[in-house]
Amino acid sequence: MAFTKGDIIWVNADKRHPDTLRHPAIVWDEEIGDDADFHGIMLTHSEPNGRYDNIIMTANHFEAGHEIVFNNTHFVNQLFIKFQGWGPFYKGGALTSAGIEFIESTLSNVDSMSYDEYVANNRR
Repeated sequence: MAFTKGDIIWVNADKRHPDTLRHPAIVWDEEIGDDADFHGIMLTHSEPNGRYDNIIMTANHFEAGHEIVFNNTHFVNQLFIKFQGWGPFYKGGALTSAGIEFIESTLSNVDSMSYDEYVANNRR
């Protein structure tokens, strides 16, 4: 299945693992296929703290009628490399154009990295 920028992807519960994908991700490439790594934005419920600069979103950033909608949702202010091997993925939600524009105007860490690199860079 192909995904496009703003699609929120997720995996079945049996594929969620601490070493791979533990949070839904927003596809941040214009389009991806089934066999490619890609850039993504991680969604979380964690508030910002001294280590992580998570940014609160609002309900109008999410399309209604999907599994993943606004629920005190933040995006992690970092562009990540997501690995196709963590799938198979399914579309669990989507951002509205307002949601895409919000992240485009707010995201400040656009040099992509893996989650492991991100955690290592934010250790205190």
